[in-house]
Amino acid sequence: MKKPIFRIALLLAIVSFGVQAAPEFLPLDTDELRKMELESIPPFPAEIVLKGESENWEQVLHQGDFVVAVFEASPAIIDISEPFPYDEFVLVLEGEVTLTNIDGGKQTYNPGDTFLVPKGWRGTWEMPDKYREMIIIETDAWVAAEE
Repeated sequence: MKKPIFRIALLLAIVSFGVQAAPEFLPLDTDELRKMELESIPPFPAEIVLKGESENWEQVLHQGDFVVAVFEASPAIIDISEPFPYDEFVLVLEGEVTLTNIDGGKQTYNPGDTFLVPKGWRGTWEMPDKYREMIIIETDAWVAAEE
């Protein structure tokens, strides 16, 4: 009779020994992300701005194995002639963006749409109005592109 209780106690001790406090989860409520205050960041390099003022804002929400950030840009057309430096998952929060590949393929995305810009992509990124997105990028690639 004592053996089953001992086994249960031993099992509980083993399980609880490896248990650590879990980190907090990060809710990504799109309404909140649309209203969130962002910090001004440097503009795109002048040589890649085909049209517009290139004012940008950003707020990093998480940086672990990947970065989650909210990015906003003033109306502009950006030339991505150099291969895009990383894979970037995008959720459009506000405005509209049209991506045009170097071969002329074109796709427009609106609030609620998601897309992936693959590493190496080239073309133009057109934002006719104020544009806001949530992005997810692998941290190592993000850091390497910042250098």
